[in-house]
Amino acid sequence: MFPGITILAGSHKGDVFRKCYGNASVEPQIEKLKYNYIYDVASLTKPLITSLLTLILIENGEIKEDSPVKKFLSRFPEDLNITHLITHTSGIPAWYPLYLNDDDHIDVIAGLKTVAKPGRKVVYSCLGYILLAEIMKKVIDMDIADFAESEIINKLGLENTFFKIPSEMRSQCVPTERGNGYEALLVAKEYPLLSGKYKWREDVLRGEVHDGNSFFLNGSSGNAGLFSTADDIFKISHEFYPEFTTLLKPDTTRKFWKNITPFKRSHRSFGFKLNSSLITSGGRALSRKTIGHSGFTGTSIWMEPESANVFILLTNRIHPVYDPDINFNSIRRKLHRLIKRDLGFS
Repeated sequence: MFPGITILAGSHKGDVFRKCYGNASVEPQIEKLKYNYIYDVASLTKPLITSLLTLILIENGEIKEDSPVKKFLSRFPEDLNITHLITHTSGIPAWYPLYLNDDDHIDVIAGLKTVAKPGRKVVYSCLGYILLAEIMKKVIDMDIADFAESEIINKLGLENTFFKIPSEMRSQCVPTERGNGYEALLVAKEYPLLSGKYKWREDVLRGEVHDGNSFFLNGSSGNAGLFSTADDIFKISHEFYPEFTTLLKPDTTRKFWKNITPFKRSHRSFGFKLNSSLITSGGRALSRKTIGHSGFTGTSIWMEPESANVFILLTNRIHPVYDPDINFNSIRRKLHRLIKRDLGFS
């Protein structure tokens, strides 16, 4: 189901279990996985970096939760605000291959047909988080990679977390897919007239962001692009707890834990999904107050509030090809159950 896995299960109040199993790669050759190898964490970029940086800007008074997107990006409607983007209630479609269009990518997103009015429905949207990074750039005149390095990576002393992997460290990265095979199939199906003109990557990706839109945006985007290790992600996870945060005021971090989407199927906080959602990859082994997020490459983090337990699962499930028939959320839920049952993280 995946070549290898790195597991970190630990509490900020006590013991930490660290272990890796299997291989880092099976193509072009088999290579054993090492614990400190670096993963393309894909959409974990959204909560670990984009949401955290957005709250830093809010706390500093540079933007507000209800600030209209139009204030920063003029082509968007007046009733669309920052919280809508953060909670995936913007009504902006989930995805569009921005690299197929010669126009400015912000204009392309603004021109897409919406799937709902802002605030009416949870529709998970990578495009919404790309816009959040663009808003940051307007506010602080710095792209998200540099802003993250200044405000999160350097301040927390993260030695193996990057938006752009140094060339000498690529061999320490866990490979992902062979080119963008699955994305190419999606594009060919949805946009057949445009797909033929794009030159797809063909080699096994290693130390190069997998997500096509993030790659198009030079690896510096709000939806994906972060590379990190289990230990560094564990350090970042401190910042979501009121009693452990160093980057935010304790009261501010409570926004990560509060459901602010009044819908039955998907409960969203400021950057995370709540385990009280009708459909969740956290699983019932974790408390309903647990918050978490996953990444397409096969990564996830789930955090319990009272116990301060953190469950980090890092895999490269798309290496060397992605199999859409595997229910990876089911695998995550089983792993959480085994960890809770056998390792004593109650």
